Amino acid sequence: MADLYVGRNRHRTQQLLACTHVLSADGQPLVFASRLLGNGALRDRSATTDLFHDVAKLAAAEGASFYMLGASEDENRSAVGNVRARYRGLRIVGRRNGYFASTDEELLAVQEINVLRPDILWVALGFPRELEFCHRWRQELTNVGVMKTSGGLFNFLSGAHGRAPQWMQSAGLEWAHRLYLEPRRLLVRYATTNVIATWALLSKTRHTPQ
Repeated sequence: MADLYVGRNRHRTQQLLACTHVLSADGQPLVFASRLLGNGALRDRSATTDLFHDVAKLAAAEGASFYMLGASEDENRSAVGNVRARYRGLRIVGRRNGYFASTDEELLAVQEINVLRPDILWVALGFPRELEFCHRWRQELTNVGVMKTSGGLFNFLSGAHGRAPQWMQSAGLEWAHRLYLEPRRLLVRYATTNVIATWALLSKTRHTPQ
């Protein structure tokens, strides 16, 4: 239902995004749009599913620690197990699924994370929950180095979903691969948010001096 949230709560979405320290271009279509419509082209996208592995290699070498929050219990456990097997020496100090029965339970998770002091907290709760979580608890998570929103990252790390072929990624068609895998969940999402994003992009470009 993230799409309905964006449509009905655009101002809140803008507020949440404005509070982030770094915004990255996760999708290849945005890179193409920047080349066609922008004043300066984005050189490449920064997909979280790729970024995670680059960061994990560096973290294992440098001794940095992770906490992995999100997805279902089974997917979270599988994701952490796969990451530990792939990156020997990587310090994953804790993990937890992304479902909370109450605000008190969420607070307990926040307190646990703060005690464990991870250098990087990967928050994979889906949009907009993960942004809301980071915004709501950032003042309490003083012992966390970086909070990184991660969308469906754990679905890929667990092996539940596979990445699109490289040619589809390069062509900006990874969304089509994901739609093929999850049509019931993603059809409405793409049909709504893609229209909103295209309109916002074109209207912003039209009113921006070149």
